Amino acid sequence: QIGISTAAFYSRAVTEDALVSIRALGARACEVFLDSYCEYEPEFGTLLAARAEELGLSIRSIHAMATQFEPQLFSLSKRQREDAWMLYEKVLAQGRRLGAKKYVMHGPATMRGALRNSHLQRIGPILSDLADLAGQYGLRLCYENVSWCMFNHPGFVSELLHYCHSSNLGFTLDIKQAARSGYDPFEYLYAMGERVSNVHLCDYTRGEEGLTLSMPGRGSFDFARLSRELRAV
Repeated sequence: QIGISTAAFYSRAVTEDALVSIRALGARACEVFLDSYCEYEPEFGTLLAARAEELGLSIRSIHAMATQFEPQLFSLSKRQREDAWMLYEKVLAQGRRLGAKKYVMHGPATMRGALRNSHLQRIGPILSDLADLAGQYGLRLCYENVSWCMFNHPGFVSELLHYCHSSNLGFTLDIKQAARSGYDPFEYLYAMGERVSNVHLCDYTRGEEGLTLSMPGRGSFDFARLSRELRAV
């Protein structure tokens, strides 16, 4: 089912108002991108759930601003991990409140110096625990490929699964981020296989001046093939 993310309205409409715009465009499903800490609170979730119900809009997945706590979930500092875990659990509770079934995660970034502390032998078991916790809230953890994060090449999937054994780990295929990483998005899809649980759609064209992003149908990406390949896995 194809929907629209509230992230598409970032800086132009607050999250609850973005739902109104999404429904006005004809969509019946959406992803909610929680922009800040105040949006992790139960009162905001209650407001958002009521508005979605009033609009006849189904919230299928949630996403949080990755830099607000996700990198700290994998920190070497126990205190940072514990605080980040509390925030993560608040977002999971929000997802359950909204009826979402997927939590989209960026995971550790590749900022200078960060990779030194981001060995998969250490990261994998943490991610497994995070996925299992998401399952307790009725959500599947969907690890997304992102050009500026650890998951920025297709081979990462098999490397990760060697250390992360949670059956509740899925993947989000991001077309734009795959293109920005310099890989064919279908390479990521084949690597994710049957664990692909969510897709972020975008269109693009590569030219002499580099990558040009566009609305679906206005670039060169093969969406008919994407549909076939998704059904195949």
